[in-house]
Amino acid sequence: NGIHKEMKYRILVLNGQRLVERFEDNKWKTVRSYKAGSLKGGIYNIFMAKDGNINEVIEGILVHSTKEEIFLRCNFGFVRYDIPQKFKLPEIGSAVTVMFDHDEIKLQKIELKRQLKHTI
Repeated sequence: NGIHKEMKYRILVLNGQRLVERFEDNKWKTVRSYKAGSLKGGIYNIFMAKDGNINEVIEGILVHSTKEEIFLRCNFGFVRYDIPQKFKLPEIGSAVTVMFDHDEIKLQKIELKRQLKHTI
């Protein structure tokens, strides 16, 4: 299911694991665990994601996905997009361009010209 807007979620990547954590009772609790894949270690505060704009083309790193949405880390922070059911996604950690064609979301895997800086 999608990430509920009233809940705070983050992605914690360490030791080859990608942990989905939810903030509740004043602490972070792990709710899911996946392989990190090519996603670099660090903390990804996806609760700070802004909704993607259908009129903009965005480049970023795919840091998380659910059945209904994807989260990208871009130069200016995190962006969230709704996706249709059974949407084919590249692997988490992939660099992608997100664009819209007649209101339909399109993802294209890319090579980033410069690495996005991620600090903890």
